[in-house]
Amino acid sequence: MNRMIFSGWMGPGPMSADREAALLSLIRNTGCANVHLTRETLAYWVHPEFPFHPAFPYLSAVHQCDYLRCYVLHVYGGGYADVKHTAKNWNPLFALLEHSPAQGLGYTEVGPHGIAQVGGALEEEMKANFSSIVGVCAMIFKPRSTFTTAWFGQLNALLDAHLPQLMQHPARHPQDRLGASFTDGSVSQYPLAWTAVGGDLFHPLAWQHSADILHADIAPSFTSYR
Repeated sequence: MNRMIFSGWMGPGPMSADREAALLSLIRNTGCANVHLTRETLAYWVHPEFPFHPAFPYLSAVHQCDYLRCYVLHVYGGGYADVKHTAKNWNPLFALLEHSPAQGLGYTEVGPHGIAQVGGALEEEMKANFSSIVGVCAMIFKPRSTFTTAWFGQLNALLDAHLPQLMQHPARHPQDRLGASFTDGSVSQYPLAWTAVGGDLFHPLAWQHSADILHADIAPSFTSYR
C-alpha cells in the first residue's frame, strides 16, 4: 500500500490563508507524500479503468471533493485528509494498517452529532454506536477492498440516479446543496443534500464494516481551517 495522502481543493478561486496553512501542516507533519488534487492536476489521476462519473462536472466543489475521497481510496488506496490542520505523523498509522487484516483505519467519530442524518432507525442505531464508527475527514484504506468497492458502487449508483437532475440544475456555488438560498432570493434546485455524497454513504458502510476498520489517532483539528 502506498504511503501517500491525498487532499483536494476544487475552488473556484484560491484557498484562504487558513486553508493554505492547514495544507502546509499536512505536508510538513504527516511524514508522507502529499498529493493535492486541484482542477489543474486532476487529469493525471483519472485511471483508464475507472473514468470519472459523467456527473462529476455538475457537482458542487464540496461534493467533488467527497467524490474524489472515495475515488482515490478505491482506485489507488492510501490516505485522504480534508484540508484541516494536523500535527500528526501518519507513518505509524500506515504501518498499523499494513500489518493488520483490516481494510481501513480512521478516527472515532466525534459524537452522535457527527453522524450523518440519514433518518429512521439506522440513524438512531448509528448515533447509539457512534464510538464504533470512523469519521470522514481523515482516513487510510487499502485499495479495491470490499469496503471501498461497496462505497464506490453506492456512489456511482447515487450519481446515476441524479444525473438528469444534475445536468438540468448543476451546482451554482461551491457549497451548493438542495434547498439552499441564494443572495438573489432564489432557492437552489441542485438535487443533492449537503452530506449526500459524503457521510450519508460513508457512515452506514463504516458501521456495517466496523469490525474491519481500525480506530487510531488520525483526526485533524476541527477549528481555524476556513
